[in-house]
Amino acid sequence: MSTRLRRLTVLTLGTIGAAAITGCSTASSPADFAQAERIRQNLTPELDTLYQRPDDMSNAFTIMLDENGRMFWQDLGRVLYTDRPSRLAREPVPW
Repeated sequence: MSTRLRRLTVLTLGTIGAAAITGCSTASSPADFAQAERIRQNLTPELDTLYQRPDDMSNAFTIMLDENGRMFWQDLGRVLYTDRPSRLAREPVPW
């Protein structure tokens, strides 16, 4: 075995050994570790559904309540026949 090959082998084994001994860590302090755990528990804290933030859900809920309320009163007007003027009036009513 030549000297050059021997040096390359020793250097390679030394590098592998140093890398194995040092290892790697995601956190250097307990606070960093706690933050990493919080991130892993909820990767998308700004989303409540697959694509909506809490504000988007609140807006959709408010719009739904408003539309349902207006549709309810419109349906009630149809049931009670108050959605158009009376046809019994003598004078013509543009409708």
